[in-house]
Amino acid sequence: MFGVIALMFLKLPPMAAQQDSVINTYSALVEVDALARQQFVDPVAGDRLVEGAIRGMMLQLDPYSGYISPDELPAFERRNRGRFCGVGVEVGVQDGRIVVIAPIEGSPAAHAGVLAGDFIVSMDGQDLKHRSVFEVEEMLVGAPGSQVWIEFQHPGAPATRELALTRVPVLLQTVRGFRRDADRNWDYLIDPQRGIAYIRVSNFHENTCTDLDMALGQLPAQHLRGLILDLRFNPGGFMHQAVAMADRFLSDGLIVSTVTRRNAVDEYRAEPDPTDLDVPVIVLMNSASASASEIVAGALQARRRVIVVGERSFGKGSVQHLIRLVGQKAAIKLTVAYYRLPDGRIIHRTQENAGTDAWGIRPDVEVALTPDEIHRIQESRRKLDLPAPERQVRRPALPDGSLQAYTAADPGSDSAAAELYMDRQIAAALALIRRRFDANHAQAN
Repeated sequence: MFGVIALMFLKLPPMAAQQDSVINTYSALVEVDALARQQFVDPVAGDRLVEGAIRGMMLQLDPYSGYISPDELPAFERRNRGRFCGVGVEVGVQDGRIVVIAPIEGSPAAHAGVLAGDFIVSMDGQDLKHRSVFEVEEMLVGAPGSQVWIEFQHPGAPATRELALTRVPVLLQTVRGFRRDADRNWDYLIDPQRGIAYIRVSNFHENTCTDLDMALGQLPAQHLRGLILDLRFNPGGFMHQAVAMADRFLSDGLIVSTVTRRNAVDEYRAEPDPTDLDVPVIVLMNSASASASEIVAGALQARRRVIVVGERSFGKGSVQHLIRLVGQKAAIKLTVAYYRLPDGRIIHRTQENAGTDAWGIRPDVEVALTPDEIHRIQESRRKLDLPAPERQVRRPALPDGSLQAYTAADPGSDSAAAELYMDRQIAAALALIRRRFDANHAQAN
């Protein structure tokens, strides 16, 4: 007992100092709260000021952390389980502005012509300056069939454009081929003579790896000689699906790990599987490839399993956890770790590494595209993925009497497009695999 009491007395000075530090740190916050409640011109109701202070604290950390109020928590949890409705854009931060990492292919945003790199200026008339990615993500989701007006600005464009987009379930087809056959089914062979396949993965949802397995199952395994895995404009999604996809191409070893500020590490490793695909693989990446797509490309590149062709990726590789607050009525979404590749590199672009080569995925073979080429790729995809002719839908008259139109689509008609535009990045990947195939074929003869 004397020993315990002595230990308590020894701990009292640092505990008291820590308590004084907390009081000094938050005394101004308490004082402002009291002054506002006493003297603000209108009555201040409930926990409005406290919630506002917490949201501001989260915004000071990074754009991907945020506060979830008791009213917001049920909808957030449904969204976290993948059951939500949105317009189909993944957003990030670039130069302090909210930017579209990539529209989800087949979504209302992609259908309306939203492009990777477009800045989001406002939503339903609310300016998005000083808004976090987390807050914008919450504004994008809503009830199925509900509409949101979003103001976009394309880089270099002098004016903005406003689109009316309807929220729909986001669980869309995520695996596609290079062309469609006469029955509108996907054809995954880009070079049937040599047995070279092309698979395009638009994002990572719960069914992505199942869809990948189905696509691979349609290919004649005994004749498959190479694969182009297109992860361009893929903004990411579920991390476990990225790990599972990388596992399809590895028989063992580390895929990715997460590392915290205290260097606590969780590792995700490949499992031996006789069905693992053992053919040359080229991965296509660009600046709109982020998060889960960077995990797949970076892990396979670090393990020397693939050749990456294209351009440097977006650099979004952080881990967010949902942490409930005391009482379980509210929560915070907090960045707690970064993804680390098998070669030790961190994917995420931070303030410390932004000016270095350390972040993102750099291609083994760089092929930079012009804005016109990028536009052709996205138009080609849109027309092939959503077989519908364009029509003009007009917003009701604005106060000045003018009308504002946006491009939508009229479902139900076939598109004239039969296959994707053969851009220079696909052509470079195809040339690499063809050279290897031709060399092996000549050696065998």
